[in-house]
This record gives sequence, structure tokens and C-alpha cells, in this order.
Amino acid sequence: MTLPRVSVVIPSLDGRVDALRASIARQTLRPAEVEVAVGIRPNGRARNVGVARTSGDILVFIDDDAVLGGDDTLANLVRPLLTDPSLGVTGTAKLLPPDADGWQRWVAREVPRIEHPIVDAPLETNPPLDEHGYIEITTTCCAMRRDVFDAVGGFDNQLVRGVDTEFFYRVRRLGYRFILVPHTWVYHPAPPTLYGLLRKHFLYGVGHAQEVQRDPTRAAGRRLVTPWHALGFVGFRTLVLLPNVFLPYSYSAPSWRPGFKPLKALTSYVAALGYVYGWYRYPYRGAAAAAPPATVPAPPGGRPS
Repeated sequence: MTLPRVSVVIPSLDGRVDALRASIARQTLRPAEVEVAVGIRPNGRARNVGVARTSGDILVFIDDDAVLGGDDTLANLVRPLLTDPSLGVTGTAKLLPPDADGWQRWVAREVPRIEHPIVDAPLETNPPLDEHGYIEITTTCCAMRRDVFDAVGGFDNQLVRGVDTEFFYRVRRLGYRFILVPHTWVYHPAPPTLYGLLRKHFLYGVGHAQEVQRDPTRAAGRRLVTPWHALGFVGFRTLVLLPNVFLPYSYSAPSWRPGFKPLKALTSYVAALGYVYGWYRYPYRGAAAAAPPATVPAPPGGRPS
């Protein structure tokens, strides 16, 4: 099998990627090019700019604060894309770095999507088409063929945060599948301070508001049609803040699970505040997205899942 050219794209505000570059240099599969998109906001636009500067057949996106965990990370990401045309995106597990402190480990225990355990077999994890939802893959480290990236038109240039869920949704609408590849991971730190954690989730809320405005079909009852809706939303989330400390509720995967998770409750509440702020302060300026197809079509040369 002829190996394709692999391009690694790294969005970075400050360009400090020495540790990441060192882990890339240790890979058994060496990328043809490593493009660092420096100082470009938001990160979806940074990734688009990075892709435009590259020519590889396979695109690998890695966050600048991540480090590849094994020497076969890139090879494991790329290999399934070469043999199964129905795959759209492959991704890695996420682990805290070995030197993570007690605070970061506490964050990872309570807050979703900080860590994603290593799997021993390919794990299919497809975005839902009928609502907003998360999967086990993030753009912290993932790979795709360039033709898939081109088919969906790249990342959204406007979204402040949440670009991966919106992008993955559009990929899934074309019928492509997503897998978390086995025995493959990156080290990625949790926010080192309470301020950093809350700021991160506030911005997630801002990005989610933009995402709902971009595609109202995924609103799941969270459209803030009038200021009264916004006031009621904030009032309700304030009312349930304390109960959520002891009975955490997940809005991405609706369920109640008794436990003591103050950080989970606080980040969820701050994200709700960010949602209201983003709805009015950063409204989405593009055209609303078209409704998703009634069925998931098969990708070229592939098959529907």
C-alpha cells in the first residue's frame, strides 16, 4: 500500500509547541509537514488556515498543549482511514499528563471530556443527527482524509468554541463513521486553576449558543426567543445549582447520577451563563444551516452505518 502524505495542523496562539514537536519527531509514521497556525482566532479558523497551507492527503489536527502518548499514534490514526472509506474521522483517547497535580486530577474525575480512556478495540462513536451531543473524539487529536474535510467545507470560522461538535455533525450528515482507535492516546492537561476551568466552560457556553443559532434544528428547547426566556433559563439553572452538586445532571447525555460533584455543577452553571451571554453578545451572523437529511447516505465507495 502506498502511504499518503500526512499533514499535521496545530492551532496555537503563542507558537509554543516544542514538547508536541518532540513527540511528533518520535513517531514511526513521520508526517510530510507540520503546520503551526500561530496567533489566529478562533481556533476553527486557525485550523482552516493551517489546512490551506498544507498539501497532505491525510490531515491530523492536534492541540498545541497536547503531547502524543506513543510512538505509533500517527500510524494508528491513519491506518483505518486507508482501508475503510466509510470512516470519516479517527481519534485518540485523552489522558492527563503524568505530572498532573491533585487539582487537575480532581477536575478530570468530575468534569466530562477532560479524559477519554484508552480502548482495546475500535470504538465507534458517531455524533447524533437529531440533537446536540458529544462523542468520545475531540479535535485535541484526530485525523481525516482531506477529501472529507473539503466535502464539509472545513471548520466554521465564527464559532468561539465548540467547533469540533459542529464540524463532526456535518461530517456525520454525509454518512461517515467515527472511531476511537485502540491503544492510542495523547496527554492533555486539565485547566490548572479554577479561573481557567470556569473561563473554558463559559466560552463553551458562548460557542454552543452560536451553534444553536447556526442550526436551530439542534436547539433541543434552548432557544432564547425573548429576554424573558433568557431570564427564566438563568433562574432555573441558578435554582438547580445546589441540587446538582449532589445529584449531577448531564444535558449532553440526559441522566441523573447521585454523587458529590461541585466542580461538575459549577462548570455546568457557568456554561449556562456563557450560553445566555453568547446568545446576545456574539450572535451567529451566517445563514442558518439546512435541515439534516431524513436518512444517512453512504459516503462515496462506502456504506451507511
